[in-house]
Amino acid sequence: MNDATPVPHDAIVVGLDGSQPAATALDWAAEQAALEGRPLVLVHAAPPLGAGAAASLGSLGVDTVRLREEVLNDAHGLLDRAAERVAAAHDGLVTHRLALVADPRQTLLELAAPDRLLVVGSRGMGPVRSLLLGSVSLALTKHAPGPVVVVRPTEGPRSPGGVLVAVALDGTDAPVLDLAFRFAASRGLPLTALHCFWDMNEISRGAVDVPDDEPGLEELRDRLAAALADHRAAYPSVPVHPQLTRGFVDARVLDATRRADLVVLGHQPKPRLGELVYGSVAPQVVEAGQCSVAVVGRAEAAG
Repeated sequence: MNDATPVPHDAIVVGLDGSQPAATALDWAAEQAALEGRPLVLVHAAPPLGAGAAASLGSLGVDTVRLREEVLNDAHGLLDRAAERVAAAHDGLVTHRLALVADPRQTLLELAAPDRLLVVGSRGMGPVRSLLLGSVSLALTKHAPGPVVVVRPTEGPRSPGGVLVAVALDGTDAPVLDLAFRFAASRGLPLTALHCFWDMNEISRGAVDVPDDEPGLEELRDRLAAALADHRAAYPSVPVHPQLTRGFVDARVLDATRRADLVVLGHQPKPRLGELVYGSVAPQVVEAGQCSVAVVGRAEAAG
């Protein structure tokens, strides 16, 4: 595949840079593509030389045209090795490759789309200039017009594990729930639907996670159940646990990343005052979370 070849609209796209975090992201993306029967697109974008650097190298007698060709050759070699890794683990998986000299962040943003999953590693410090250096993963989760998964390796099984989805109950949850149920169903994982609210009196007494039988919260439980109803019907095989919790959403979701396999949440780039906490939590969870994080832009999803 070259830069003139269209990327399948339903593909899973993974950004690679030769680092171990990128290899971990590759394994996750390949497994998800195999589980869902989707094509996988392997992408490496090597940052181009700036005008000043090109002029300096030229003055030293360096053939910058040939240098660009060598960079592309290295990129193709990186993708060839990645394709071999995928083929060894998932025989028959349809795989495409895209190698080019371009800004990595802009390349991945241009490849992002509402129906296309974008996957990157949590950090990248590989032998090839890092694709994710400068928190590119964070920029993608803020600006991509489609879902982004930032894969972070974890050690050992999680308890209770599974997928945790943060439910805002603000009218923008549908695409976030779509992705969370999709992951839970394809991977055979249970799903926890977490809604956080503020209750100073109870928080001051140390009451954070709400027991399922705590009285006085029937209306909030009904709202959460209504938000989940269509997805539970569409995915009857997914075990679902609605969970209410008190406090700041960033703190509660970050705490959940210690126990979940994957956290799914929305992001509102310019949140309204009433959605401030849910709108700003995604970047914090991407930066400091202890498991893989999937982000769906609420503004794009809500139109």
